[in-house]
Amino acid sequence: MTGINRFQRAGWFLGIILACLVIHPLIGAALQGIFTCNLYTGHGSVFAQQKSRDLFSPLESSSARNVTPMEGPLDDKLRESIPREGQPLEGPIDPESYRLGPGDLLAVYVLGDIEDQLLARISADGLIRISSLGVFDTRNRSFKELREEILSAAEKRYRSGVIEVSLIELRSFKASVGGMVPAPGTYELTAADRVAALLEQAGGFLNPERILEESAPIEAELVIERRGEEAQDLKLPPYSTRRLQLIHRDGSRENVDLLLFLRAGLPEGNPYVSDGDFLLIPPLNPRSGVLGVFGAVNQQCLVEFVEGDNIERALALAGGLADLARLDSVEITRFTGETSEYNTIFVNLNDLRVKGFQLEPDDRIFVRQKQNYHLVHQVELRGEFLKPGFYPITEDSTTLLDVVMKAGGFTPRASLTEAVLTRDTGFDEDDPEFERLLLTQVRDMTPLEYQYFLLKTRELQGQVAADLYALFLEGDSTQNIFLRNGDLLYVPPVSRSVKVIGQVNHPGFISYISGESSKYYVNRAGGYAWNARKGKVRVIKANSGKWLKPGKTLIEEGDTVFVPEKPYVNTWDVVKDVLLILTQSATIYLVITQATK
Repeated sequence: MTGINRFQRAGWFLGIILACLVIHPLIGAALQGIFTCNLYTGHGSVFAQQKSRDLFSPLESSSARNVTPMEGPLDDKLRESIPREGQPLEGPIDPESYRLGPGDLLAVYVLGDIEDQLLARISADGLIRISSLGVFDTRNRSFKELREEILSAAEKRYRSGVIEVSLIELRSFKASVGGMVPAPGTYELTAADRVAALLEQAGGFLNPERILEESAPIEAELVIERRGEEAQDLKLPPYSTRRLQLIHRDGSRENVDLLLFLRAGLPEGNPYVSDGDFLLIPPLNPRSGVLGVFGAVNQQCLVEFVEGDNIERALALAGGLADLARLDSVEITRFTGETSEYNTIFVNLNDLRVKGFQLEPDDRIFVRQKQNYHLVHQVELRGEFLKPGFYPITEDSTTLLDVVMKAGGFTPRASLTEAVLTRDTGFDEDDPEFERLLLTQVRDMTPLEYQYFLLKTRELQGQVAADLYALFLEGDSTQNIFLRNGDLLYVPPVSRSVKVIGQVNHPGFISYISGESSKYYVNRAGGYAWNARKGKVRVIKANSGKWLKPGKTLIEEGDTVFVPEKPYVNTWDVVKDVLLILTQSATIYLVITQATK
């Protein structure tokens, strides 16, 4: 039994060894297959394109497939054929003007009985190698030129079908910026980027004065003061917006008038940036001259003068002509020497040849406007109208009655006695006398000055004398005045009350009773208070704001009855004044008595 067991154990041992020898190659093959499967899974679309020549479609990144990206030369080669998705473009590129460079990705499509797709990226030496078609030199060539050469080679390779060459990804490159920018340096751009994009990456234009104002306002004022009137009159930023320099890799320079793009949207003011370009933002040079454009333009401005400026370009920098511009009498002033003397030149912009009129440094352009061009004349009705709102008028023609009729008349609640018509004069009235009295103590005013001061403080600014009650209820045509642009007519609702204020026991609103006097409303308000000055009661009219004696006016709805307070009297001061007067009188009496003896 023991021998059999040993024999069986030896057999089992030999069987295990033989099984391992047989299974080992299978395991190796399986591992190799797994590795190969991962390789095709991670970048399977690329291999599938190279193997089956299917039509090209954008690929997802490897991280989206949960596959670890490969490292090394193979991964770099695969990445060369994968285009980036969603490059922002202004629009389709121009095949004639687009210059190819290292990094551009091209595709050759063959459609027909034999379908094929070839992808290739331009290498750093400016060459592009396309499988089965050959090597092509792209240096200093446009996309149109290269496409024609590739199509010619492809037609020899593929006898039938439709062949197309496409630029499917723009290259990235580096360009630099310096000068008056917050962050000078080197930035990555694409072949679709222009000067404005490079400037934006550098933080835009640098304005030291604004930075100084934010950090040290007092120091900024001193700097501006030291610069004198010239800098203040110039009113231009310290950086140049029209004399930018785009320096190319070969040393050539391109002048960039960026303001022409920013103000007028002209693309020649915002050229494309090329590989290795350097953008220089110089400081402003006031000595180079200034152009001024004023009057009927969309944006009056002072801009730098650039050689070659003409009227058309200057008006474009001012945002173009306004609709009310008068074209037949544009005025240009030009200095005749180094003094303030100048000549005036008149041009007619209706003549197309005039738009090319050459300007000189420090020229000023004045565009006059058409008289009464689309002037808007309107008034506003507020309050108790059937159709309140704005209404067009013709000045010196439309009357108060006309516009009220357009509004459908008044509502039943309208209080014509309290209606107010105000007029916007367009400027603040300057009253030096009133300004002086504002700074004067009341005790230092003469009686006449005090009365004037009270009248000015009670005055309603811009109020027009108009009695709607007399016009609409009494038929007084003298109140039917002409309206002007900006007039405001306000008709409040009927208050049905009279307001009593001041030294009464229960001040407030009292129901209006036609024909009643001020005493009636004072009694309804609880009567006079102990310190009321009964002899100085005044009625304040609702429609005019005038202060009148009760016996000189009829109290109407909305009026106010004002009961003033007795002035405070110090008894001891009165006693002192009486004693002083008596003493002085006695002294005078004694002097006279002694003199007559």
